[in-house]
Amino acid sequence: MLLLLISFSVFPITIIYLAPAPPIMSLKAGVINLSVITITSIFVSGFIFRRAFCGWLCPGGGCQLVAQSLNNKRLQHNKTNWMRIILVTVWVIVMISVVVFSGQLPRLDIGNPGAGKFASSQIRYFLPYIPAVIFIFLFVYLFGKRGFCHRGCWIYPIIAFSSRAGTLIKIPSLYVAVKSYDKCTNCKICTKKCPMSIDVLNCVKTQKKLPNNCIQCGVCIDECPKDVFAFSFGIEK
Repeated sequence: MLLLLISFSVFPITIIYLAPAPPIMSLKAGVINLSVITITSIFVSGFIFRRAFCGWLCPGGGCQLVAQSLNNKRLQHNKTNWMRIILVTVWVIVMISVVVFSGQLPRLDIGNPGAGKFASSQIRYFLPYIPAVIFIFLFVYLFGKRGFCHRGCWIYPIIAFSSRAGTLIKIPSLYVAVKSYDKCTNCKICTKKCPMSIDVLNCVKTQKKLPNNCIQCGVCIDECPKDVFAFSFGIEK
């Protein structure tokens, strides 16, 4: 939680590296700068750490932590948001197409001003911050805790894809494991405290893996009075 709040506090500076437009602009200019590296790193992290970026480092997660007093209800999210997936897929295709049709490989220039400078270097870099925060607060207010993760985040489909792909091809990765099914007393604390509204208790009782929207935050590990859960690294059975 502390890391999320720190990440949110520097969001005015880092938003330029997480916004959808800067990577396209940078690649169009034939440059791989910090914005492109950031998005690519988040994607790659999904193979090894699954969605730990969402649970530990995402400024949007910190923003929703601040906004949760507006609506802290669990969000029953069963339907796939295909519209968001389509939009993000188009975004990724555009970035790849820009590189392919340019006819040359982009050069590495981390400090390129397209999105490589700190936002504080020019006041215009601050402008996306205010509507982004309002947007995130609005999703929490309308849908419940982590509502933006479920319904609005453009990073989610990218890291969810790499996370799912990593598990399918059996890449060793970080995950929350059940140490002992027998210790569970059905207190439901794990389900009540889960920020992603996962029915954790049901996963324990049916001996199923936690779903792909688990963000490896470790709240169920900390809150469980019987020490049922633990972080593990490897190929999940």
